[in-house]
Amino acid sequence: MSPVGQLLLRNLSGIRPESKLLWINPSADQAWHAVAGHAPKLSLFSQDYRSWIWLEAAGAKAEFGAFPVAASGTPDHLILTLPRSKQKLEMMLDCARSLIPKNGSLWLAGENRAGIKSSPKYLEQWFGRVQKLDSARHCSLYEALEPLTQSPFSATDYQCEWRLEHHEFNLNIHSWPGVFAHGKLDDGTRLLLDQLSALRIKGRVLDFGCGSGVIAACLGVLCPGIDITMIDSDALALRSATQTIKANQLDAQIFPASGLNKLQQRFDLIVTNPPFHHKDRTDVTMSMQLLQPVRNFLNPHGQLLMVVNRHIPYRKWLDRVFGHHEVLASNLKFQVLHAVQSH
Repeated sequence: MSPVGQLLLRNLSGIRPESKLLWINPSADQAWHAVAGHAPKLSLFSQDYRSWIWLEAAGAKAEFGAFPVAASGTPDHLILTLPRSKQKLEMMLDCARSLIPKNGSLWLAGENRAGIKSSPKYLEQWFGRVQKLDSARHCSLYEALEPLTQSPFSATDYQCEWRLEHHEFNLNIHSWPGVFAHGKLDDGTRLLLDQLSALRIKGRVLDFGCGSGVIAACLGVLCPGIDITMIDSDALALRSATQTIKANQLDAQIFPASGLNKLQQRFDLIVTNPPFHHKDRTDVTMSMQLLQPVRNFLNPHGQLLMVVNRHIPYRKWLDRVFGHHEVLASNLKFQVLHAVQSH
């Protein structure tokens, strides 16, 4: 069980058992079950598809999406797990305060290393009373009361639209806080984009971990007629990618996935800027595990194109999986790696 979950469990006496309770972004462990044992009217909402899959399999009443709505009634009490991004924290606190009544309460829980100690100044933007309830296991728990406004939450207030200008194309990109490289082009993807026009790309293309949709949109412009599929585990990324594709008058299939295994087709190109964070943790093995079956999803002579941080040993991994690879571009921080299915 996560440290945040353990901290919440030792404070359950502060929640009335009859309360209608909503927990946004619970950890994928048994903490939810213990909370449900105390407050049976618990419902869960996750913006992460991998966590949602785990919770559903564990028997939880859970929903996956970009933003929760009080469709089943207003919760008396809401728990929010601290997001990694401060911009996302501001957005999710605005969303959360819109879901609870004037006499409702919000708990914000997170690890100290993730920045929970700076959260009171964000809570005070939306709530009249903020207090620290507990601190243990290198985590802290804050309570916020008396929402300062009852106005509806507007997701579009946090949507960012920005212009990607490249020597071969110009694109309109959309993103929300919490999505990778929100509001800007990251240096790794920029290095990859410079290599796209040199490759002969046709047929079916998969953008794995599509984020805001930058790579897929560039491919759609450079290679008219390709069949694009985009997957990500982050609901905000999927919403961003959908808007990006629409804004540039492109077509793509976009859907949530926790990895490659549920895909029903093979591809001529799989392209990725692979993630190595999950929630607030760095996990350098995660993307390798997710990509491990990649050869099963490539057509004969299909290509894998990826931009990676130099410090993560993807080159050894590619040699184990494909038997070979080449470095198309490199700088002090990133490498663009390319491998081809031999048959």
